[in-house]
Amino acid sequence: MSAEVERGPLRVWIVVAGLLLALFLQQVLSMRLLTASFDEATHLAAGYSYLQTRDFRLNPQHPPLVKLLCALPLRALAPRVDFGHASFAETPPREWKFGDRFLYENDADRLLFWGRLPNVLLSLLLAFYVFLWARDLHGPAAGLCALFLCVFSPNVIAHGRLVTFDLGVACFSTLTLYHLWRFSCTGAWLHVFLAGAGLGLALATKFSGLILLASVVPLLGGVALDGRRRPREVVGALGLVLGLAVLIVQASYLGSAGLPTWWTGLQLVNQDHQPGHAYYLMGEFEPGGWGYYFAAALLFKTPGLTLLLGVLALAFTRRFGPERRFDDAFLAVPALAWFAATSAFADNLGVRYLLPVYPLAFVFASRLAPALSGLPWARAAATGAALWYAGSSLWIFPDHLAYFNEFVGGPARGHLYLDDSNVDWGQDLKRVEQWLDAEGIGEVRYRFRHTARPDYYGVPGRALTDAEWNDPPPGVYALSTHILIRGEHHARTHGAKTDWLSRYEPVGRVGYSTWIYRFD
Repeated sequence: MSAEVERGPLRVWIVVAGLLLALFLQQVLSMRLLTASFDEATHLAAGYSYLQTRDFRLNPQHPPLVKLLCALPLRALAPRVDFGHASFAETPPREWKFGDRFLYENDADRLLFWGRLPNVLLSLLLAFYVFLWARDLHGPAAGLCALFLCVFSPNVIAHGRLVTFDLGVACFSTLTLYHLWRFSCTGAWLHVFLAGAGLGLALATKFSGLILLASVVPLLGGVALDGRRRPREVVGALGLVLGLAVLIVQASYLGSAGLPTWWTGLQLVNQDHQPGHAYYLMGEFEPGGWGYYFAAALLFKTPGLTLLLGVLALAFTRRFGPERRFDDAFLAVPALAWFAATSAFADNLGVRYLLPVYPLAFVFASRLAPALSGLPWARAAATGAALWYAGSSLWIFPDHLAYFNEFVGGPARGHLYLDDSNVDWGQDLKRVEQWLDAEGIGEVRYRFRHTARPDYYGVPGRALTDAEWNDPPPGVYALSTHILIRGEHHARTHGAKTDWLSRYEPVGRVGYSTWIYRFD
């Protein structure tokens, strides 16, 4: 079936609208329960400073586009900001201090809600492109299958509702690749313009967009070699794509010296990361991490149904004939490039770095839908699988960030396998306060992995001292999962007694990010 697949009837579009609404509601309703994750305060404050001052010194280690989009609604809120404060006026500015003041000297919840909303809209755009691509390849049933996988993907939901960049680069990467593929099928130059725009938006969102650039060149080369388009067309298309991408990166700096600033930021991309940091995987710590970390993270954090469909789709590839294999290259080449580059160069901090792989996997897996739809048992099996998949996403609400699949025991055992943004990004202070209030606990000693302020959200008590961590006196304690895992490492390397996960049984948990201990 070619790219000219007949568009589905009206009921298909009604289902599409319903699924997009489901994605929107899952994110909006859950994000209202979450405090700022680790990076959001500095990202949002940086974006607002760009809009107000055209000064791009804050958070230069990431390109500005998503920060600008997320900060744009805040102009209508007119938050109080002191650009004369030392945290902004110094060179270099102290982005974490400025972000803290920006968020918590205003209505933090209101700023976060409106600041997160543009990223939610990008997740809807991503999901829509997943539907278009699968539909154009294999028909309306495949489009709905791919869209369903995207809409109820815990990883898409988790990162689409935060002021971070992984969802944005996944969206713009998918847009770019879809329009390149459409150009290869139709020769329409509109698709070249849109592909160039998508590449520029990806590069203006995150520096890992360079992986997408590295995929575009061989894909267009393959278009010429396959004979789908004349070499002269392909060379012109490549020039137009690259030219548009450069213009959009420059424009994302709002008239400032965009390309030099972008290049400087590329060299600072790892400035927040500590040299020699011991990364965590399956109970072990390793400075520098593991080459197979991201393969393991995908296996742990990807829903079982997605993994199963991917394996089956790969097994049935031969049935689709050689004419389909070039179309598959637009899915396989960037997916493999993203996985290989991330495994080789990225810090072992989270499956979110592989988020651009997921839309490609959804489209690839969707080929099974029309192939199986005629089988008598397929409808019952598909219904059961859909209920299982959607149910697991709804069941974990609002803890999608901490999702782990059934093969490793689910999110309750996630801390045994991964840490950092896979489990705990400091997002649960509201719910900690609610839990303590419900239990009638008037004071707690706490240590969170956060940039949010416990006192702002009414968490009673004070921070845990190092002495209390080694020898806890009577009282109630709230420690985040990431801090507890770091405590395990500290105990192994320093002979301390901070290995509470091994030593003590908690009396409660708040979501999957915070553990409550009581010592009498």
